[in-house]
Amino acid sequence: MPTLRFDRFELDEADARLTRAGTPVPLQPKPFAVLCALAHSPQRLVTKNALLDSVWGHRFVADSVLKTAISDVRAALGDDPREPKYIETVSRRGYRFICAAVDSPTEMASAAERNSSADIRRAALAALTVLCRSDSTAADLIRIVAATLEHEQPSVNAS
Repeated sequence: MPTLRFDRFELDEADARLTRAGTPVPLQPKPFAVLCALAHSPQRLVTKNALLDSVWGHRFVADSVLKTAISDVRAALGDDPREPKYIETVSRRGYRFICAAVDSPTEMASAAERNSSADIRRAALAALTVLCRSDSTAADLIRIVAATLEHEQPSVNAS
């Protein structure tokens, strides 16, 4: 099971660990399991019965244990049920994990790489523009190239 990343959090189900910006966030086993169940179905309603079955098995437990677990998860995430960022309550039916998640570390790395490349390109073009201020033709040419590059999609080098 890969580590699930959302906002500043990482949810590592295999290691039973929730972290916020690298710092462990304490969460008891049942609320942790509820968070995992919800996070595995982002943007989808997970019914109360489905959560009770997946987390507590087929044992009889009251809805109140689920409400308590959801409260614990919200407290760990700093989520406000009146203005949720992570877990939305669907009245009388269940809950929905509403935060966009990034499953793969490679997705995060490639997004960071694209942003970093764009930042480097902008800085280099700005430096060239400053260096060529005395030559208005060269400065104009650099501005045109910069504008063109800003509108191009970054190419991916196949290595």
